[in-house]
Order: sequence, then structure tokens, then C-alpha cells
Amino acid sequence: MQSRETYHRTDASHSLRRQKRPAWRQHLVLTERGVVGGIRGGSAFFVHFFGCSIVLATGYVLALSLMQWVAVVLSMTIVLAAEMFNQALRAIVVDPEDGGIAPQAAKALGISTAAVMMTILGGLIVVGMIFAQRVSHFWAE
Repeated sequence: MQSRETYHRTDASHSLRRQKRPAWRQHLVLTERGVVGGIRGGSAFFVHFFGCSIVLATGYVLALSLMQWVAVVLSMTIVLAAEMFNQALRAIVVDPEDGGIAPQAAKALGISTAAVMMTILGGLIVVGMIFAQRVSHFWAE
């Protein structure tokens, strides 16, 4: 059964049948490519993932409650999303050939980098408060 969106492409060696993806599936493909591009895009993501793995392991050891896990995961997600927005802006404003940046673009890039640092600090405060509360419960016992 072929849909109206099916098309054929003939190659010299063989024929390939491809279907145009539905909009929702194309959105998922772009999302996957964006996540992979964000992870491969810079060393900052390696640092974030390393920090996230330490936070997750510590949370497991401290036996966080459900709501504490929600706050920790939300904090990590916000930091990773902010870093991806920063990388997206960097990809737009930095000239790939010479690395040059227009003055207004440099200002926007500085603000986005500061926004990432603010989310990191906020996440550290939230996670630090949760971990401090759990550690104080262990010492009280």
C-alpha cells in the first residue's frame, strides 16, 4: 500500500523506495539530531554529563525521596537545556570560517553564557540543599 507521499529514486546501481516522514516523526528525528549535535558540539556537555552522573550516584546513595528526585532531575534538565540553547546561539552567531563575531552577536553570546551559569548556580543550590538535608538526616540517626 503506497501513500500519495511515497516517491521513488532511481540510482545507477539500485532503486530506493523512500517515504516522506509524517510531521510528528520528522520532529522526533530533528530532536534526536539536535541532542546528538548538542552532545558532540562542545566539551561543556562532557562536563555537564560528568556532573550529572555524580549527582545521580550521590542521590542514589542518599536514598532521595520522590519529590527530591523530581527537583534534582528538573535542575539537571534545565541546565542541559540552557547549554543547548547557548550552543544553538553560538552556531548561529559564530562564523565557521574565521571564528569572527559581530559586536551585537558577541553581546548576545555573552548574555547566553551568563544565563547558562545562572542555571548552573541555581541547580547547584537546589541540589546542595537537598543533599545537605539528606546528610543531616543520616548524621541525626
